[in-house]
Parts: sequence; C-alpha cells; structure tokens
Amino acid sequence: MDRLNKIICTFLCSVSLVFASQVVLADDENPLKDPGFERQLSPDVGGWTLFGGSWFSSEQSRRGRNSMLHSTFFDVAGSFQEIPAKPGSKWRLTGYGLTPVPLWGDPAFGVVQVSFFDANGNDLGTVETAGNPFPALASNQVNGSSPAGEWIFLDTGIATAPEGTVSIQAFTLYVDFSGFEAQTVFFDDLKLCAIEFDDGEEECREFDDDDDDDDDDDDD
Repeated sequence: MDRLNKIICTFLCSVSLVFASQVVLADDENPLKDPGFERQLSPDVGGWTLFGGSWFSSEQSRRGRNSMLHSTFFDVAGSFQEIPAKPGSKWRLTGYGLTPVPLWGDPAFGVVQVSFFDANGNDLGTVETAGNPFPALASNQVNGSSPAGEWIFLDTGIATAPEGTVSIQAFTLYVDFSGFEAQTVFFDDLKLCAIEFDDGEEECREFDDDDDDDDDDDDD
C-alpha cells in the first residue's frame, strides 16, 4: 500500500505543476466552478482539469443531467481545480460518489481529496497530515463495500492550510490497481467550503467580488 500511495502522490504532484485552473465562483459559498459538472467547462475558462480515464458523463447524475466519470485500468484517474488559499485557513470538501456495479479487487476506490500548495508548486499537504509522506487529506471511499447504484456522501473533514500556502487543490479521484477492467466511479455535487466559526458553529464563508472578478458566470 505504501508503494501505491507513493505512486498516487507522485502522479498528483506532477499533474498539479502542469495544470492550473482559473478561479470563477459557482455560488456565494462555493468557489468551485461548475461543481455539478453540468456545463462541462474546460480548464481555460475555469472548469475542471481532467486526467487519466475521465469524462463528463450523462450516464449518471445526482441532480441535473451530468456528472464526472472516472474509469481506469491499473492507474489513477481524476479531475481538479485550484483555488487561492491563505496559511491557517480551514477548508472542507464534500460531494457524492457512485459506482453503478460493485467494485472488485483491491485497491479500487473513489475519493474526493484536498491538498495545499506553495508558490513554487510544492505539495504542503495539510496541518492534519503533517509528517505524512503522502500528505493529501482524502474523504471516505466508494469501494468494494459500497452499495452499487447509490450515491455515497463523501467528506474530507476539515483541512488546515500550513505556513507558505498560496492555494488549495480540490480533487475527484478514482484509483484502480485491482487488475479488473471496465470499473467506474461517478462524482457529483461537490462543495468546497472555507470554514469559519460563529459561536462554535461551523459555517461556510461567503465569497464576494473581492475574491474573484469573474463571478458573473455562476453555476446553477
């Protein structure tokens, strides 16, 4: 499993250095562009950067018409966006994942995941994963024990930005080194929440024009 984690970390870090997406707001509390994958936007207009076996799909959807599909054989597939972030800021990524048929073999799983990066593109991980050689913070999994055909709520929990942070990257990921072909996981309705606390209650911070100049193109 350590070897697999190293493969995933190395692959994601190299992908992150190559691609960066323009930030455009989806709604007042969610800085992700097209979090429901309805508009199938390319990264040059602020949409999702796709890698591996990844497509926008109308085969499954939790709401609307579309979702994100990942299907891969002995590899990692995924999509991501990059959002500005400051040291000490707290974030939480949630969403939903579904496998239409039972996943076989191990490892074969889907997650949503976050990690923080510095100005040089170095993966800082999160405060919660300090000292971990594979520092990204991942959600619970869609895996072989998940009920097929059912949308599973995915939640990374709170991720705190380390010193030197300039951005956070939010991922959907499907990892499959099981040896079984044609396995898939779908993702839909993602939300990246910048956490604030009011009288001890967790809230999502609202974003405004000062956070982004392009919020006229909001998602439904």
